[in-house]
Amino acid sequence: MADKNQLFQHFHPEEHAFVEKVTDWFNTVIDQYAPVVTPFLNPREVAIITMIIGNNEEVKVDFFGGYPGAENQRAVLAPGYYDIQPSDFEIVAFDIHYAAKFNSIEHRQILGTLLGQGVERNRIGDIIQAKGDWQFFVDAKIADFLEFEVDKMGGSKVKLVRINQASQIIQPISDWKPMEVTLSSLRFDTFISEGFRIPRAKAKLLIEGGAAKLNWGQVLDAKRPLSPGDIASVRGYGRLKYVATLMETKKGKIRVQIELIKNK
Repeated sequence: MADKNQLFQHFHPEEHAFVEKVTDWFNTVIDQYAPVVTPFLNPREVAIITMIIGNNEEVKVDFFGGYPGAENQRAVLAPGYYDIQPSDFEIVAFDIHYAAKFNSIEHRQILGTLLGQGVERNRIGDIIQAKGDWQFFVDAKIADFLEFEVDKMGGSKVKLVRINQASQIIQPISDWKPMEVTLSSLRFDTFISEGFRIPRAKAKLLIEGGAAKLNWGQVLDAKRPLSPGDIASVRGYGRLKYVATLMETKKGKIRVQIELIKNK
């Protein structure tokens, strides 16, 4: 593996702290000849680890979030000879039992309740739902604590029940809505402006005022260029995913495929 200074050249400054963590995990595996399991990672962090570890022969890496297609996943870094098993990810899934006929629960209430127990965000994986059924995934080390402490979410009484079989995990409904937009450039502010249909001057103010994030990190540079796979979130508006570049028009504009989640 290249040294940290060489690695930093390939990543944005706000990502350097995470790059350093990855190199520390890598070195721990080398020094202790034992696997390392990370906290839950967002998709950008998964991509960074993949880029850094690559096809290294000394250390292998695999990812899992509790179910196929999970957005937030844990990584296991292990010696090249080690056979990584699902149990190595140390993930517990919970089903939320509540009187759905009389009450409703929202994503923000579930997350707020878990964080309200003093749990760090990176120990919580995805929170998924389908037809009123809610499930979530957590670090196994905090499962007993949550099972004992949590009995209410929002205004609803709840019971957390562990999921022991993969077949019991629901097929989540995606909130992402596909769209195509035409951009004058791939700047951060242009992307937000076209995605949420707001003036670019307003998008620029939102970014510079700290209301926007890119790949889960604070980015204040409105001119920051974007690449496919980038995810932007704007407080009060929602999230945008840059999926792919489709074509460049004769006038030099760029037609892109995006996905959108609007705040309700």
